[in-house]
Amino acid sequence: MTIKISQTMTYSAFNTKAAIISGFALLSLLPTLALAHPGHGSIAAEGSFSTSVLSGIMHPLTGLDHLMLALGMGLLFTQIHSFKKGLIALLIGLVTGFVLSLSVSLNSVFIEFGIVLSIILLTMALMSRYFNNSLNQSNEASVKTWHNLAIVGFGALAMFHGAAHAIEVPANSNTAGFFIGMIVAMLGLYTVGKGVATYLNTHLQDSLIVQRIMAVVGLCAVLLS
Repeated sequence: MTIKISQTMTYSAFNTKAAIISGFALLSLLPTLALAHPGHGSIAAEGSFSTSVLSGIMHPLTGLDHLMLALGMGLLFTQIHSFKKGLIALLIGLVTGFVLSLSVSLNSVFIEFGIVLSIILLTMALMSRYFNNSLNQSNEASVKTWHNLAIVGFGALAMFHGAAHAIEVPANSNTAGFFIGMIVAMLGLYTVGKGVATYLNTHLQDSLIVQRIMAVVGLCAVLLS
């Protein structure tokens, strides 16, 4: 029994160290991020509501930064059994950031930094056993507190993504239509993230390995885009 406990503690310590080291390595790549949104403004050239909605839907799908955030948050919050709370936090963050950016002139560098920070923190969370209830059987209050902080924190960081959406509204598009399309796309991606998490938990006993690979691959795709 003692040997088993010792092995479990050693494995847990290894995972913690791996997550920390990986986090610092990812932070070192921070300056290399380049946001990529292939031109979809031509879709909204007519300025009609329907074409603006389509342009809004295409925006997250053609930007790896928003794509990874939505998929990753859906995956993360499903793993900690907080999908609905995460969904509400995501919506509040996106709407607040979008409206704020339309009302106040925000520095694009500041917004980009917030997006990079959100993606890096999300990657670190996805790589941690601490944020996977199927692998972390602890019911300690501290674990639940960290999970709640993650929901609030990533909801707040979603404001940067909402602000970026507002700044990148095509000149001739209908703002309301673009916003609706963007929300629909982000919620769709978020739901796909939930589906991925459900599949991993159903078919793989230890999904953390696959989850970590997905997180790293996703981050690399964003950094190298």
